[in-house]
Amino acid sequence: MTTTTLRVRNAPGFRVNADRLLPAALAALSLDEVARLALPAGNETCSVGDIFDVSRAESANAAALVMEGDARWLDRLGAKMTQGCIDVHGAAGDYAGFQMAGGALRIDGDAGHFTGCQMQGGRLTLSGNAGDFTAGALPGDMEGMTGGTLTIHGNTGARLGDRMRRGLVLVGGNAGDCAASRLVAGTIGIAGTTGANLGYGMRRGTLLLARTPARIPPTFAEGGRGFDVFWRLLTRSLAGELTLFANLRADALPRRYAGDLAVDGRGEVLIVGS
Repeated sequence: MTTTTLRVRNAPGFRVNADRLLPAALAALSLDEVARLALPAGNETCSVGDIFDVSRAESANAAALVMEGDARWLDRLGAKMTQGCIDVHGAAGDYAGFQMAGGALRIDGDAGHFTGCQMQGGRLTLSGNAGDFTAGALPGDMEGMTGGTLTIHGNTGARLGDRMRRGLVLVGGNAGDCAASRLVAGTIGIAGTTGANLGYGMRRGTLLLARTPARIPPTFAEGGRGFDVFWRLLTRSLAGELTLFANLRADALPRRYAGDLAVDGRGEVLIVGS
């Protein structure tokens, strides 16, 4: 297969939709066709060659796209991707990995709001920070992330995992207000601090915290037994992930809180740190 490299040459000064920049689709085009590919930009369009230098190399692996340079204005990178790999050496814009169903998206920098929004599968790894509604749902939609693994080494904004229904989200830094809000299912792990209204409207699922939050909402009740087997399976599944979560002990049960009882929630908050 081939590796297509796009190097930022001219920042356009407006936001550009990158959902056509998928590894497998680009591999089927010639370099000239890639350069002429039109990208939506609001009510206008611009071509790939207007903003990127395009090059290509043969690869023994699956189709890949490498992007070099700061592209905070480039939205929907990796949207609806089903195969291949995208490596971003710099920052990306909003909706990175939107409805991603397969493959791998790695961003060596920050990403904007709605990172991993409605993600369905694959693996998205972010070395920097993400904005609000990471792994969440679009406004008015009922489902956020429904599959895959999202790893963020930095911080996230508000409403992390809003309406999330399945999958795994790990955050190495801090999370903003309303983390795990309206969580339906899935697992969210946060290594740093959390903001206000933790687990607001949480129905099911697991929120794993490495630090005790400043305030446990009054609609969460402490206690519960019989999750020993689940805890052993969870620690085993996290063994290859972020270091802080990879070192969890299967024989040391965390403190457990159940809620959000205001919505008859059956979710759980597990606290392993002090």
